Amino acid sequence: MNILIEQRLQDAPRFMMLPADEALALGIPMMLGLMSRQMIFGAVIAVVIWMIWKRLKGDTGLPGLMAAIYWYLPTQVAAFKELPDSAVTVWEA
Repeated sequence: MNILIEQRLQDAPRFMMLPADEALALGIPMMLGLMSRQMIFGAVIAVVIWMIWKRLKGDTGLPGLMAAIYWYLPTQVAAFKELPDSAVTVWEA
């Protein structure tokens, strides 16, 4: 009896060869442009937003982007209020 275990469980969900977050960055502005009868403007804005999003994510993807947000934004601005402050380098017992 052979049991197949999925080897790619950690892969990001995909939609038409793009990761889901990039597909949303392309799809939402295109759909808004289509609904407002400004398809070319929507396509241009979608491509610009997609390129900015890819540049922000970089090679590390969403986990790297979340780590950068944690380390570089203050705790009052970031969504990581329950985590310890990243500016503290030495914790005293």
